[in-house]
Amino acid sequence: MAIPAAGAGRLAARLQQRLIVVGRGEPLLAEYEARFAARIRQFSPFEVVELPAGKEKRREQRCQQESQRIRKRCAGHRLVLFDERGKVISSEGWADFLRTLPGNARVDYIVGGSGGVEPALRQQADHCWRLSALTLPHHLARVMAVEQLYRAHTIVAGHPYHRV
Repeated sequence: MAIPAAGAGRLAARLQQRLIVVGRGEPLLAEYEARFAARIRQFSPFEVVELPAGKEKRREQRCQQESQRIRKRCAGHRLVLFDERGKVISSEGWADFLRTLPGNARVDYIVGGSGGVEPALRQQADHCWRLSALTLPHHLARVMAVEQLYRAHTIVAGHPYHRV
């Protein structure tokens, strides 16, 4: 189904977005995630990048290893970190965020590993958002992030997907 680009032309032009996740996805959720990723690509380039989970036994060392991989992969991009300590943002708030981006923005949305990320990476992020007041498994958080990003794009475009 083609989505009208009315109101989203500026976003579709050069905005590039990625979901950076630590660890592998859940096979049972892969089709659902892929469906929304494909829908997002109707608005702007989008990809899901899986980084390997840290191998260290101690949580702090594992977080450090994973955070270094995230920094290396996201250098020069705007960072939006999903974290349980982040700011609650609505779907409309995410759409407002998209509207404020310059047309050539490169945005990486980050779902860290099971132990979270280093405090330094949290401070480095341009935005720190939480997807829910609930504690979510990482597999579910990544699917929710992809669906909500699609929803934000449809709000900007005036598409009826987001009904309230």
